[in-house]
Amino acid sequence: MADKDNKPKRVESESTKTDYDTIEQRIPQMLDKWSRGETNLRELYGYTDDELYGISSQAFTLLMAGKLEPAKVIFEGLVALDPRNDYYYRALGFLYHRLGDADRAVRQFGYAIQVQPKDLISYVNRAEVFVQQKSWGKAEDDLRRVLQIGASDPAHPMVRKATAMLQMLPRSRARIG
Repeated sequence: MADKDNKPKRVESESTKTDYDTIEQRIPQMLDKWSRGETNLRELYGYTDDELYGISSQAFTLLMAGKLEPAKVIFEGLVALDPRNDYYYRALGFLYHRLGDADRAVRQFGYAIQVQPKDLISYVNRAEVFVQQKSWGKAEDDLRRVLQIGASDPAHPMVRKATAMLQMLPRSRARIG
């Protein structure tokens, strides 16, 4: 039913009126914080860590089952909800790489690095894409960054992988061009 201004009429009981009024009062504040980048959709909608973990687990299951497009859609939604989670960007980087879109993969790994500048996995994954693109210098830069960040833990799997890749880069460059 609409009132004279053609706005929908709210049907409310005394028990829901307070909740609705509270939410209605909070919306302008929440949107203002969102527009300034001080909050995200996850916080606006009230998703918990467990809920987002459950959703990302389902997306990962789809990814592992080879259902790349549905997994991509879910991870893109997760990025929209919580753009401060580097894992979602990393997953998208992996997906785009698997789908043959190296440029988008590089961008997603770059976003993951912006969110978490010491994330060794994103640097190694982006270096792998750079190697595929024959962007040897960029690959080397990322791998050296891994060694720099991970200097205190030379046994870390990503540090070991970066070390091995750096040793192989000159041969790859000479062989592939």
